[in-house]
Amino acid sequence: MKKLSRKAVAVLCMVAVMLPMAACNTTQPTSGHGGRNNGGSEKPRWTEGTDPTTIVDPTNPTDPTDPTTPPNNQGNYIPTSDTLTYPDHVATVDEIHPYHAPGNVTGKAAVSQLSEVEMNILHHQINCYSDVEILFDDPSKYGFDITDITWGDIGSIDDYDDEKEFYQEQLDKLFEIDYESLTDDDKLCYDKIVYDCEEYVYMYSYTAFEYYTMTFNYLVGPQSEILFIMEVYSFDTVKDAENYIALIKDIDRYFDQLCEYEETRASLGFASSDTSYEEAAKSFDNLVKQKDDCFLYGSFEERLDNIKNLSDSDRTRLISEHEKAMKEVVFPEFQECADRMRALKGSGGVDAGLCEYRGGDAYYAMLTRRQTNSGATVAESIEILDKTIADIYNEFSDITSSGFDWYNEYADHKYTKGDINDNLDFLYGEIKRDFPSIPAHSYFMLDVPEVFQDNFSPAAYLGYHLDNYDSNMLIVNNASVDDDFGITVAHEAYPGHMFQSIYTRDHTSHPYMFLSESTGYLEGWATYTENYSMKYFSDSDNVTDGMKVIKDESLMSLLLGTRVDYGIHVENWSLSDCVDYFNSFGFGVSEKSFSKYYTLLVTDPCYYAKYGMGYLWTQKTMDDMHQKHPNATDLEIHTAYLNSLTGTFEQINAYMDKKLV
Repeated sequence: MKKLSRKAVAVLCMVAVMLPMAACNTTQPTSGHGGRNNGGSEKPRWTEGTDPTTIVDPTNPTDPTDPTTPPNNQGNYIPTSDTLTYPDHVATVDEIHPYHAPGNVTGKAAVSQLSEVEMNILHHQINCYSDVEILFDDPSKYGFDITDITWGDIGSIDDYDDEKEFYQEQLDKLFEIDYESLTDDDKLCYDKIVYDCEEYVYMYSYTAFEYYTMTFNYLVGPQSEILFIMEVYSFDTVKDAENYIALIKDIDRYFDQLCEYEETRASLGFASSDTSYEEAAKSFDNLVKQKDDCFLYGSFEERLDNIKNLSDSDRTRLISEHEKAMKEVVFPEFQECADRMRALKGSGGVDAGLCEYRGGDAYYAMLTRRQTNSGATVAESIEILDKTIADIYNEFSDITSSGFDWYNEYADHKYTKGDINDNLDFLYGEIKRDFPSIPAHSYFMLDVPEVFQDNFSPAAYLGYHLDNYDSNMLIVNNASVDDDFGITVAHEAYPGHMFQSIYTRDHTSHPYMFLSESTGYLEGWATYTENYSMKYFSDSDNVTDGMKVIKDESLMSLLLGTRVDYGIHVENWSLSDCVDYFNSFGFGVSEKSFSKYYTLLVTDPCYYAKYGMGYLWTQKTMDDMHQKHPNATDLEIHTAYLNSLTGTFEQINAYMDKKLV
């Protein structure tokens, strides 16, 4: 499945290079089946932000827009090919995840069968050199021995029947297991694999799912991250460097496949707008401009220094081969991609919400389940999102309209202790009273190349070599450090992404639990802990009004973006509808300033939903657990949450309830 079989090139994205957001890269690389280019993070700065001293009071803050164009529910869809198969309704959770009778395989046989299925899936999804090289320090530990040095293949609808059959076979094996005979760790893995496989079986049932969304989204497409990914690879041997050069050369083949996909998509009636194709072409133009002065030339030579006993002749040869591959293969391929995207202009396409396409509502519902880690319906998600936005807005408005006691902290706050090392050391000590311990580990820094600094967030985390606690990568952009840098570090490191990644790896025997896609869980936790960590930088031990205003302002930006995501794809909101929605809450947004975000949300459905709803479900879980278990401390709640691992929020809630009794 094209959009559900993206390789590491689309998952290890440093996509904050394209938007002023706080980058998050908690790699979920087997999401080869997980959905598009899902990098970046959730904190858009649509404008300079709201002005807390001039609050607008919308008549109906939960739905201030009144879209003049109703959702497309009359069958008047954008015409697309009848050669594809489409769902005729939005499937319910019970249809996709039906009850199944318990199996009778118990004991060691049950554990062995679960492990067999787990490895079958991991080897099915992690099937190219680029993924394995990023994910593992010792691939043989999990039985990986991939000799073809490629980015893999993007897949096609020709694979759908085989893919559906594969996942159904895995389900059949799982259903033979007596669930109650498993340990807690095994049950958590079983639940997640069953849920994921049932989603895959559904996803591979309709070939139209291949074509709804654009690959070369000009903001977060694979072209925005490919050079940065190449910067991540390290060399220990001459063979490593030679493989790297082979991977560089394979960009030609891989990006040709991506272009062919876009061309096929357009021919089947799913063409994007001329504007989107031109912007995609411009993104390739910007890459071509780096041909003679790309940062990879210098970093390649620096990485050669890590190879022990490298001969002068080998060094000279490798540098020459690398430069030749870059100038004769990579940059000409980028130029070809630009030309092919411009050739698609005039295809008659539009940038439209998924509700404008036949079966698009079912596709968006599937994306919502997958990307937000929840079985909630789209309608249920919108309902709780609207209520949360109203509650946050009302708190924000009440505080800021009742005097100025909050203002000094709001205006003068510095949620930072200095550089990244200062903040890491500070947070690592502070969080010990509220969060469980994690095993000994190391991390290393990667500086953002100068060419990306203007548009990259202050920091990002990459779970590099997930079989090794000492390979955590923190990407640092010292040119973008601000007064909130400490909570950015909290989001990316302690107690956010890096902390959670290490904890999860330490508390399960199942690699599927940290290799499979769980974007809503990961981003929800990081955003929750970012907000939670504000108190560590405050002069007060309590949550003050100033802190609430800072937090509410940040969350409003995130959740309004999420609501617009739903508005576009479920309710057919136009650009002007989205602008009106933001401005009803006091944001100074114009159609010109918001147009690039609108294009992002139209061409990458669920981009913000996975982040905003991930946070919302996380916060709701914490609130519900505190209400049900009022004597439980934050430490106990956080420990129970983390011990629930990376399943759906419904699974997490059920597990926590049992453990907190």
